[in-house]
Amino acid sequence: MGPAPLMSSAQWYWPGRPPLPDAHFVVATAEAAAQATALLVALKEATAKPFALLLLDEGPYHGPLPWLRLPGLRPRRVLARLKARSLLCLVDGERVRALAAAANCPVVWVNGRSRDLLTLGQVCVASRAVADHIGGGTVTGDPLVTWSPSVTTADAGFCGRFAAVRTAGRFILYFGNTVAGDETVAYQTFLGVRAGAGGLLALAPHDPTRHEGVYRDAIKYHLQTVRQTRLMTSEVPAKTRVYYIESPAARQAMYACADVIVVGGTFTDTPAPPLDEGIWCGTPLVLGPYPKDARLAAAQAALVAATGPTAEAVAAEVQALLADPDLRARRSQAWREWLTLQGTAQARFVTWFQRFDASPTALP
Repeated sequence: MGPAPLMSSAQWYWPGRPPLPDAHFVVATAEAAAQATALLVALKEATAKPFALLLLDEGPYHGPLPWLRLPGLRPRRVLARLKARSLLCLVDGERVRALAAAANCPVVWVNGRSRDLLTLGQVCVASRAVADHIGGGTVTGDPLVTWSPSVTTADAGFCGRFAAVRTAGRFILYFGNTVAGDETVAYQTFLGVRAGAGGLLALAPHDPTRHEGVYRDAIKYHLQTVRQTRLMTSEVPAKTRVYYIESPAARQAMYACADVIVVGGTFTDTPAPPLDEGIWCGTPLVLGPYPKDARLAAAQAALVAATGPTAEAVAAEVQALLADPDLRARRSQAWREWLTLQGTAQARFVTWFQRFDASPTALP
């Protein structure tokens, strides 16, 4: 478990000095606290003030900060015993909100996503999309995801292969980096959005050992299919309905050529392959119900990547995006802005928190 708690359960009921004078108390579950270790260490170093955890659950914590378990006492009694410099809330919930409402110290919410939090302290949000959704908040990016994405650009030569498809006014839907089971979702989704101008489904399984089997299984859908490995440089005919990708380079390049990307490996809770770097191109993303990669989960929480709890819901998201060019443009802009924001999200939050710590009432 790491170091012993700052106080035993019994000591919560004793009068006396606060367990860690003038400390910022971080309200979190043990799991959330572990995931935020890099941020919390950076905050402690930047402010030269003590930080401690107020844990909401019984989960084990092995991190570097001193900690306490939140007892079953009334919020005002807890706060009176702690005499916190501030509360830094990493999670939302009924108990956390009760503490914030009773607090006589400043309160900060990290990655806030609810309008209600705006009346319970300073709310830092992961994206402009979240700020617009809840009607306020300070946009910092997600400081818990320490990652500097490199926004990829389109390969003009590769995307030029689809000139005839584009001239015919057809959309391009890309299911990239797929795993077993994803292809069925891909075909069902594509067949559901073929109305109007129709379109092209680009499909790229991750595992080369599945390529032949997936291709043969696709025959039952009776869709005109071009195998990328058999048409390496030629223009894709306008009547093509499926572009089947079998090389890693083409799988990466295809992301920037599509109108909508559905991320493979997000439809089941089984292990997913590593993300392709081509995904960070700004094309609107749609995720299945299991975005296991932390970066995808952060994008979903930041409202810059669409998702659905079922394959049918994902298909509805795809349909909405393909039917509305303006919606696609807004999603693409929000996605690109967030990718740019994430490169300095943790540093931005730390700088903001330094100003907050120096003068909490001076911030809007």
